[in-house]
Amino acid sequence: MDGMLTYSVADHVFGIQTPDMAVTRGILSSYALFTVENSTDSELLFCLQGNRRVDIPDVPCYDVVQRDAVTYYLYHTEQGLTVSMKHESREFRLFASPGFQEIISDVTFLTRSEAPFINSFLRMAFGLTAVHYQTIKVHASVIEMNGKALVFLGKSGTGKSTHSRLWLQHIPGCTLLNDDEPVLRIFEDGTVRVYGAPWSGSTPCYRNDWADVAALVHLHQGPDNNLGRMTTLEGLTSLYKSAALLRSDRENKDKVLDVVTRVIERIPVYRLDCRPDYEAVLLTRGLLPVRWDS
Repeated sequence: MDGMLTYSVADHVFGIQTPDMAVTRGILSSYALFTVENSTDSELLFCLQGNRRVDIPDVPCYDVVQRDAVTYYLYHTEQGLTVSMKHESREFRLFASPGFQEIISDVTFLTRSEAPFINSFLRMAFGLTAVHYQTIKVHASVIEMNGKALVFLGKSGTGKSTHSRLWLQHIPGCTLLNDDEPVLRIFEDGTVRVYGAPWSGSTPCYRNDWADVAALVHLHQGPDNNLGRMTTLEGLTSLYKSAALLRSDRENKDKVLDVVTRVIERIPVYRLDCRPDYEAVLLTRGLLPVRWDS
């Protein structure tokens, strides 16, 4: 049945205009727990419309981004941003007008093979729009316990997921909130929360939940386990490198940097040089408050 599917991530509601709601729900199974009902158009962060023709503008490609086996070609004009996403022999396109009043794509929302394209376009649209509301998506793994969270940062392959997995093995009561693309949001009172998302890399962890951020921890592999507080500049650099941004868009980069700066002003950042063992977990365990009544 034709209609609008609406989802909420980090308390931001966005929509998908689809010709068949049941089929699209099946394609986007990781979004199921983020479904919201009875939202109004005025509440939407953005609405992605499919089945629309998107032409490549007659301008040079501004940027090329590689992610896994996917290539993104970006074009900027006064009319807006055009993205061509190519994977193997397939291509789909997205167009976003200035201010994101219109976000359209040529995906149909009716074929399961479109799932990686739809997912990427939604991630991109969310990142571009949510940053205007002090919200950013980061590359990190997040452990939560008693409503407080540790956000593990670092380059791919440095052991973020491994460290979270060791927490799950050794620390009773903790849970994995997200293992690849959690969302950070700052509120008016200065509170910084981390949210689960329908995006979590290769780990199927799609939790519609949140926790207050206790600390950010940048992981480095090493022969010994050592934990130390990073300087403000080091912490800012660490989080900025981990944040999702559109490097070809100056406004987006500036907005992301503003959010990162505000987070670092409020949340301590630590460097953990570590082995993949229990001793390393004990070091980061000390960063979360202990509940003596438990």
